[in-house]
Amino acid sequence: MKNEKRKKERQDGFFKDILIEIRESILLEVAWNILMSIPRMMIRLIKNIW
Repeated sequence: MKNEKRKKERQDGFFKDILIEIRESILLEVAWNILMSIPRMMIRLIKNIW
């Protein structure tokens, strides 16, 4: 009984780790794109003003 539960916990942990990695990479990518778009918007704004 205990061995079967441990095996199931390990499998769930493996898939859970993969899902967490995917979620973190997506969040990092979104945050990076937002940070990179701010300077572009500022440059466009300055160009339009001048």
